[in-house]
Amino acid sequence: MDYDESTLKFNQIFNPGLIEDSLAVANENKRFIYYTSSDTAMKVLRNQELWFRNATVMNDFSEISYGLELIRSVFSGPEGQRFREAVEDIFSGTIQKADELLSSWENDWRLETYIACVSLHDPSEDRRGRLSMWRAYGDTGLVVKNTPMTATTDKIAVYSIPVLYLSEEELSGYLSKITDSILIDRSYLKGLGQETLVVYIHKMLFRFAIATKHPGFSEEKEWRLYYRPSERKSPGMMKETVVLNGIPQIVYKLRLADEPDNGLHGADIPSLLDRIIVGPNEFPYVSYRAFVDVLDELGVEDAEGKVIVSDIPLRAR
Repeated sequence: MDYDESTLKFNQIFNPGLIEDSLAVANENKRFIYYTSSDTAMKVLRNQELWFRNATVMNDFSEISYGLELIRSVFSGPEGQRFREAVEDIFSGTIQKADELLSSWENDWRLETYIACVSLHDPSEDRRGRLSMWRAYGDTGLVVKNTPMTATTDKIAVYSIPVLYLSEEELSGYLSKITDSILIDRSYLKGLGQETLVVYIHKMLFRFAIATKHPGFSEEKEWRLYYRPSERKSPGMMKETVVLNGIPQIVYKLRLADEPDNGLHGADIPSLLDRIIVGPNEFPYVSYRAFVDVLDELGVEDAEGKVIVSDIPLRAR
């Protein structure tokens, strides 16, 4: 995973820890897991596509709203004041410009962001999965390799980012690190010009808004895949209106394919899939055989070895 100099510097200042988290995924060959229902998992495989749903209908009802509320609270407090003073010392009027930009985009972030959620997968969970995730999200886990998420490209216009699990106090501490970096790199930021600094602050606030969750969810270890069609269209996305759980809604379907020219690297099912973990359910053997069968149809090698029945002794409800 390579970063150009300006992207690297931006993240070092405004997203402390992000570069390290991203490099760890690549360097340690970490995998991800998509916890879902068996029905959805089967559709992902058979249709070879991943659905992105509007953030307002996701399981956590506070998606994005939590981050926006946290921004208001922290930036109106003492650490927010320190941040504003550091920025204003570089270019007077920058905070007003950043506030105006935030106001013009806030509703769009909330209403026109489409996301899919995966979790970092630990090798110790290879034969069982994560109990809390079985209880919250379904009975099937699709474990995938990291290749699509570590490819350095923006052709597909779909982005991934680790979720920050922060309370108000913790975001204040995180913002303090950012302010410290701004003070250290004052000359560098001044050399970029005020408009670039405004854009950098806007991008920082965007990350806080769309990828911050209550620390009570931290065991999810979530990485968020997001798509913003109001900003940029993707060649790999197909828009469709569907009815899910009785709610008519627009979804965007990401084609799972190996199409480097479109920004899709190793995203086809045979290349992407590491294993399927069948979680606790009433008929684990039946589920096992069904998933083996569909993997055979897709040309996945060693299909039987890639489907694992979780050994957690949890009685399905």
